[in-house]
Amino acid sequence: KIYGPDLEVLDEKAHEVLKLLKKVRGIADEGILKELGQPTLNIEIDRERAARYNIEMDEIQTLVANAIGGTPITQLLEDEKSFGIAIRLQEDRRNDISDIASLLIDVPGGGRIPLSMVAKVKVGDGPFFIYREYGKRYIAIKFSVRGRDLGGAVEDAKFLVEKSLHLPPNYSIAWDGQFNQMKEAQRRLMIIVPLALLGIFFLLLSVFGNIRDALIVLINVPFAAIGGIVALHLAGETLSISALFGFLSLFGIAVLDGVILISFINKVSSEDESQMKDAMVEGASLRVRPVLMTALLSGLGLLPAALSHAIGSEAQRPLALVIVGGMITATILTLFVLPVFYAWLRSRKG
Repeated sequence: KIYGPDLEVLDEKAHEVLKLLKKVRGIADEGILKELGQPTLNIEIDRERAARYNIEMDEIQTLVANAIGGTPITQLLEDEKSFGIAIRLQEDRRNDISDIASLLIDVPGGGRIPLSMVAKVKVGDGPFFIYREYGKRYIAIKFSVRGRDLGGAVEDAKFLVEKSLHLPPNYSIAWDGQFNQMKEAQRRLMIIVPLALLGIFFLLLSVFGNIRDALIVLINVPFAAIGGIVALHLAGETLSISALFGFLSLFGIAVLDGVILISFINKVSSEDESQMKDAMVEGASLRVRPVLMTALLSGLGLLPAALSHAIGSEAQRPLALVIVGGMITATILTLFVLPVFYAWLRSRKG
């Protein structure tokens, strides 16, 4: 949206923005919500001449309104229905500028003069609509995004417009629509994700009864995130709302795998501390099948969505990429890195 007082300047700047948007990859269906172009009858009153004839502005306005719009004079009653009856110029005369300019105005003191003696009557372009927001006029430029994420396309468009578009004083530009909704959702998720991780930590603390084991399991989260971020980067995607939801799902799977593995190791080692090494090897070995099954089910199930470029895939593709990529690193961590790191911490404690 471009805000400003003059409709013609707004229309000019909107066309400049439209040309810039066509240069951005992924932007399609560009268009302007037209404001100008409506044929309009303009009657410009010469106030000095009107004052010379002692004619008030409202008299001229009433004359034109009655001639074009009509004046209600009575009602026709038919059964229980009533119909208003108005008098006005015939249609062919209403559409003729010369006939409108020839309308006669009563002059105080007697006599009549044509409208053309106190006003200029002409046809010009006027606004279809005048859009307003926050008390300001604006013109809107619409577009859709295809073949790439919404956030990346809009960021490229914003950079190009801010670099190339020069607005006069008292004019400003704002980006609205789904982009704003996405930004608002991102702001909310930036609060929700840390709270979710904090909640997971306290749940792990209640399960294991110590901070060490809870933090060890939480190590799965950044390892899983690395895989998701790499997958997004390789696919050319950005961190969208869909991707953030994918990370939330991924964190849950990664934490669950870690909980089961650490719980098994703790159970065996609590019975015999000397069997710690065997417990870790056995725990990792026993978890190979379920961890791989979880990874394969998630990966194979979401692989078509991750590779899709069809219409509508912009929403589901980032989520699928995050989970598929994250499950690879999370699986490696759970089976190989997590037991080693856990043993190292236990040995330091010992």
